[in-house]
Amino acid sequence: MRLMSFDGLRIRSQFMCLSVILLLFLVPDSCIPIKGLETRSRLLAEEDASGDSLNTVVLCFAGDCTLANHFEGFVEDQLDYPFKRFSLLSQSDVSMVNLENPITYRTQKVKKEFNFKMDPKYLGILQSAGIDLVTLANNHIFDYGSEGLLDTIHYLDSVGIRHVGAGRNLAEARKPVVFEVKGFRIGFLGYFGGGTFAVGASHPGVAPRSEAVFRSDIQALKQINKVDYVIVNIHWGREKAVYPQQWQISLAHFVVDAGADLIVGHHPHVLQGVEKYKGAVIAYSLGNFLFGGNSRSTYNTAILKVELSRDVKRISLVPIHVKDWQPQVCSGVEGDRIVSSVRKLSQKFPKSIF
Repeated sequence: MRLMSFDGLRIRSQFMCLSVILLLFLVPDSCIPIKGLETRSRLLAEEDASGDSLNTVVLCFAGDCTLANHFEGFVEDQLDYPFKRFSLLSQSDVSMVNLENPITYRTQKVKKEFNFKMDPKYLGILQSAGIDLVTLANNHIFDYGSEGLLDTIHYLDSVGIRHVGAGRNLAEARKPVVFEVKGFRIGFLGYFGGGTFAVGASHPGVAPRSEAVFRSDIQALKQINKVDYVIVNIHWGREKAVYPQQWQISLAHFVVDAGADLIVGHHPHVLQGVEKYKGAVIAYSLGNFLFGGNSRSTYNTAILKVELSRDVKRISLVPIHVKDWQPQVCSGVEGDRIVSSVRKLSQKFPKSIF
């Protein structure tokens, strides 16, 4: 056997290093599923100081989640398919979405243009995603009547996924969920205008959206539940509108003045700007997360990430690319483009998180 000389080894080593460097430059800068990826485009927006990550609570909020219709037709029984390339929610301490469909086998629809329902077998998808909490306060949770809503509550309770914004009666619909994580008590609420789906004192429905209710429920969270951080989900606005209406801005400011620290909005199906108001953050719309209500299976969106500790409050926007109903963190130029679009929409406000 002929042995390689020391000089030969050194030349070979230099060649291998050069090859690795060339490969790094050749890797495309695009949407890639890298666990825990941090990119410039996702860096905050608001940071007060540095803190210990072991004592930092991480909260993630995604938009409309409808595991029905076109989503069901594509995914079928592949329960591990949607989140095969995505772990952001499962790595967070608390993750929340707007669940925009009842979970039921029922066939009796409410008369309306679009009706959605999720097969109970897809509960496993919510669990595998790492979703801890959902808001049910939206205009589709009643698509299969009060029975469909009650089925939804039953199925969510059966797998330990918490819920706000709807219930068997008024008290239950307005009832908050409180998570205690790493010494923090964090309270969650959810509301929708209601209309024919509004909850009553003794019949099921969604939590009403009114100033008196907001004030009362937030005060109770702070005074009775003794929470450190109040998060309010609101289903509101016009579909496809990239800016909130003035009444939404006025209502959001009222809710913050009443004591909310974060408002998370849903319904327009598109991303809107993120305002900073008196130290609180208002994400007017987080758009679609996994929305099977239409046939568009590939699109860009974002997740709002909140990091809390005794010394730190960070709010960041994580760009997401959904391809064939699979979300993944989006890096590079495309990720920057998503965040830049929300930054531009946020210029409408006197102050934003950017």
